Amino acid sequence: MTAPCSNNRVIAVANLKGGVGKTTTVLNLAGFAGQMGKRVLAIDTDPQASLTRVALPDDAPTTALAEAFAQRARTLDGVRCPSRFAGVDVVPSTLALEAVIQTAIPWEGREYVLLDMLTPHLAEYDLILIDCRPGIDLSVTNALTAARWLLVPVECSFMALDGYEHVRALQQRLNQRINPDLDVLGLLPTRYRSSTAHAQAALAEIQAQVTALRVPLRFAPIRLAVAAADAPAHGMTLADFAPASSIAQEYRRAAAQILDFLEDQQ
Repeated sequence: MTAPCSNNRVIAVANLKGGVGKTTTVLNLAGFAGQMGKRVLAIDTDPQASLTRVALPDDAPTTALAEAFAQRARTLDGVRCPSRFAGVDVVPSTLALEAVIQTAIPWEGREYVLLDMLTPHLAEYDLILIDCRPGIDLSVTNALTAARWLLVPVECSFMALDGYEHVRALQQRLNQRINPDLDVLGLLPTRYRSSTAHAQAALAEIQAQVTALRVPLRFAPIRLAVAAADAPAHGMTLADFAPASSIAQEYRRAAAQILDFLEDQQ
């Protein structure tokens, strides 16, 4: 594989509201991209470590992002490890990251720690996904500093749109101070229930935001489905757990859209 040594393939998946499908989105985009033969790196920057628990085998190495962050490492060697999913490596998180983030607040250049670790590996992957916690802290700032693109899963609910507005405001502040290249890749409507008027109205508002922002990608909604919760409970992505399901097809299409777009950017 020949890839440019830039962060053009780095996507932070973020929304300040919890429960909108950020980790589910990272897992399934990574799983389908790996199934398509791509090399994928998934970075868990959430101290809750939900992505880590699903993606890593039980006998995986225990060194995690917290240790590398505390040491201000210049590489992810010794931290990233193969996941359960073909073609996908993972940088694991642990609850210890919470304390490390607090310790790092006074550091000069604290926003660039993840970028410094990631930079030596940019040419090794076709897709790099960063799973962010809900909220604004140094872990989220590091993710958005390291990323070229921001993908925002938005539950088809008007309350979830508030979380998007906050992360959009954070992106604009980072554009001014730290990462002028960070752009919104798209809004991914999640947990869609076509049978409810509320979800239909929320989807229409999301689509209006997409049009107003003129973002590169417009995604079809990801429906609410039991399989999305059952797959991680079995340590699997939808690519392996329920590949013929409607929600799996929706995530597969989203992954293909993203990969095609990134390929066109070269």
